[in-house]
Amino acid sequence: MQNSGTSIKPTSRLILSLCLIHFLLGLDINIVSVTLPSIAANFQVSPGIVTRVVWVYFLILTCLLFAFGRIGDINGFRKIYSAGIAVFITGSLMSAVSFSFDFLILSRGIQAIGAAVLFSLTPAIIAFHFPGGSRGKIFGLNYSFTALGGIIGRAASGFLIANLGWNSIFYLNIPFGITALYFVYKYLPDNISTGKTGKFDIPGTVLIFGGLFLLMMVLNTGGEYGWYSSQIIITGIAGLLLTGLFFYRQIKIEFPLFDLKVLKEKNISLSTGAFVFIYMITNGMIYLMPFYLLWIKLLTKQETGLMMAVPSVMQLLTGYASGKLSDKISIKKICSAGIIIIIISLILHLFLSGGSPSAYIFLAMALYGGAIGFFIPANTNNIMSYAPAESKGSVSSFMTTSIRLGSALGVVIFGMVLTAFVPSKDTLPAGIPTDIIMAGFRGAFITAIVLAVAALAVISFTENKKKGG
Repeated sequence: MQNSGTSIKPTSRLILSLCLIHFLLGLDINIVSVTLPSIAANFQVSPGIVTRVVWVYFLILTCLLFAFGRIGDINGFRKIYSAGIAVFITGSLMSAVSFSFDFLILSRGIQAIGAAVLFSLTPAIIAFHFPGGSRGKIFGLNYSFTALGGIIGRAASGFLIANLGWNSIFYLNIPFGITALYFVYKYLPDNISTGKTGKFDIPGTVLIFGGLFLLMMVLNTGGEYGWYSSQIIITGIAGLLLTGLFFYRQIKIEFPLFDLKVLKEKNISLSTGAFVFIYMITNGMIYLMPFYLLWIKLLTKQETGLMMAVPSVMQLLTGYASGKLSDKISIKKICSAGIIIIIISLILHLFLSGGSPSAYIFLAMALYGGAIGFFIPANTNNIMSYAPAESKGSVSSFMTTSIRLGSALGVVIFGMVLTAFVPSKDTLPAGIPTDIIMAGFRGAFITAIVLAVAALAVISFTENKKKGG
């Protein structure tokens, strides 16, 4: 087998295993979020406390992405990827049998360690092992399976909780995980390495873990403690300081955890920047729209869940098409078209009101979801195609870390815009006029449009050529 960036012949079983992994990750993320009320009732914890089940997972996941990307570059992908699946399965089993809330949080932390391996290395594996002429199609297929996991997770959550209990959602991960582990261990080549040599930067790993940990803590708890409280300000400054020291160290040492030189390639740095803006919008909208559907349209929770599945269904449909097209035509044009359609869909959202017909809401959300699905696989293909063979794991983890930070920041920004108009903490803000609530939503939609325009501006500076490296 080759030990360079030369691609090997793809196998359907390897593709299936990677898609199955991301189906599992999409399933887990969505189904756990929906199950939080049942978990809170089982362990008798407050709604604020139970959110730790989600944000501790994302906190640990985000902080470890850099480390696992570099480990993959040094040692090859098969063993570390297989170990990541095994750790994720172990964390799922521990979560399912949790006897206390604290043990559940510990188990979710173990799950997050495994998930960090999978999120950081999947794009690198696809970019390294598949030729440029088919790589985008596989990115699109993989993304579609992630969306499918989200759709099934939301749809199946109610049935599973009602009939099998809250812990059944974690048991569900185990058969899928074991199947994926078998395929990965058997069909992912074990003697291909990227050729990246050198020592693993332990001090750098500690710095970036600490920096991201503190910054994610700020994003997740700022609303609870107050954005101008002394603990949040001090934590934020400390996080920025550690992160800054990490990047300074990467410039100075011989074998960095992340080689900053790769960011000189515009299609990596600028496209990753565009991802940050788009994921701020994506997760901000996921946060925002249920409030509109519940508060303004007065839909039931079941109806709201079905309507929220519309963007995911459209992402499933357009993701594969985007990836396949990115193998054939200019990726820059695909990404630009996706962002323009996102802007159009957000303009449609600006005209939402209490009297908006269901068909109009469906159209706006479907157009938005389809546009998001059209952008993401093509942009991923663009970034990973320009990543050097010896740094694909590191670039993959940098991209994924940026996405996670953008996602967390989006929820914070959209939440701040909405609460500036709707300060009530009640589920239904009684007494607040509908026009004031709608002003809050429109403020958030305008914020989303500004972010999308920024993403379009960034993409406009990328190269218009294709690179099959």
